[in-house]
Amino acid sequence: MSLFGALSIAGQALLSNRIAINSTTKNINNAYTEGYSREEPVFADLPGAGVSVEELRRVFSSALFKQYISANQEKEAYSQEYSILSQVESVFNDATGSGFGDAINAFFSALHDVALNPDDIAARESFLGAAQTLVGRIRQSYSSLEEIENTYYSQLDDSVGRLNQLLKELADVNRSLHLSVSSPTYNQYLNQRDKLIEEISSLIETKLTFDKEGRVNLYTAKGFALVLGDRAFSLSVDRSDEGVELRVNGTDVSSSLKRGALGGILSGLSAVSEWKERLNLFASTFAQKLNEQHRAGYDLYGKVGGELFTSDNGRPVDASNVVLAFTDPKRLAAASSPDNLNADNGNVKELIELGEEKFNELGDMSFGEYYASEIVGALGSRVASVKNLYDNSSLRFDAVKEKVKELSGVNVDEEMIKLTQFQRAYEAAARVITVSDELLETILNMVR
Repeated sequence: MSLFGALSIAGQALLSNRIAINSTTKNINNAYTEGYSREEPVFADLPGAGVSVEELRRVFSSALFKQYISANQEKEAYSQEYSILSQVESVFNDATGSGFGDAINAFFSALHDVALNPDDIAARESFLGAAQTLVGRIRQSYSSLEEIENTYYSQLDDSVGRLNQLLKELADVNRSLHLSVSSPTYNQYLNQRDKLIEEISSLIETKLTFDKEGRVNLYTAKGFALVLGDRAFSLSVDRSDEGVELRVNGTDVSSSLKRGALGGILSGLSAVSEWKERLNLFASTFAQKLNEQHRAGYDLYGKVGGELFTSDNGRPVDASNVVLAFTDPKRLAAASSPDNLNADNGNVKELIELGEEKFNELGDMSFGEYYASEIVGALGSRVASVKNLYDNSSLRFDAVKEKVKELSGVNVDEEMIKLTQFQRAYEAAARVITVSDELLETILNMVR
């Protein structure tokens, strides 16, 4: 081999190892950068010309990444749903004083006191106080559910706004990937792409496909396009009395969004709406049955009993508007006839019996049973189920994340060993150049 050939080969080796050193140094510097995938220099033998870096291969598995995205979507959905349901559960937590199970018992207990002394004004006032407390707890529960609902409607708007921004950024990255396939910044755009996909997947359930340039096409679970090449499609939120809809290009996709934070919020909001309906059913049935019986009695004025509960807005009674119809204790219709008002407790006994009666409207349950079973108990079971699903999905996510880290993450010790190897190879090539240069200088001096 001629000296000039040796110089050429050594020079090529010098350049190649410098590229490898820079790549390894980049890996070490980004060891703790979230979303960074390490690079590996791929060396290729050049016949008669030494070695070159054919590519800086980004260590990445699209199959494993899709598993990671799927696990992330599932975890975020259950996280949001569990958060909402936990807040709903706190609304009906009698142990902390926020439910109204005790208020139901106190209501009928106060009626017992009236039955013992039908003309006792103090007992009647105590009953009205218990009734007012029960009404207040029911309305407070409904108001709390509305506050939770409005909070997450607002969060839904913010999340959709953030999602639309991320979709635009992903479309821009796709455009940059197309223009930088052969440039040193290509892997950086791929890292940015994956980071955007990860954040998008935390918000919405998606399907994704990659082309040969690394660009991604993103779709909803049912196939509606979110990003196609360098084009992004926005989502919108439509809220009405019937609920909330998420639309892509005017098409409602809400029912297909089961995963991601948006899916979790939608599922949680559906639960809030369901428990508002259950609460309304309790309040309207309670008011209706008590009113029907109260109208069958006579008050201390000798008049037929009127409404015991009414609404404060003229609409049918429900949990949002129920109020006590009067504050005068003498208007409580405890008697069953107008003949002996001071001692007759016939109607108040009938009112008391309503506490144990089972009603078709409540699924053949009493008021207390419906509250304990269909409001508190069912909610507790739902929360426990979602909590279990969230815990399991978190474990799956952590397991897949660890696999991604093992494949694409940076091991500083390994990179330091590689760096030393590339540095030694660089030094060896530099030494060959130095020796070849000295030999050439010697030969030139000999012919002068």
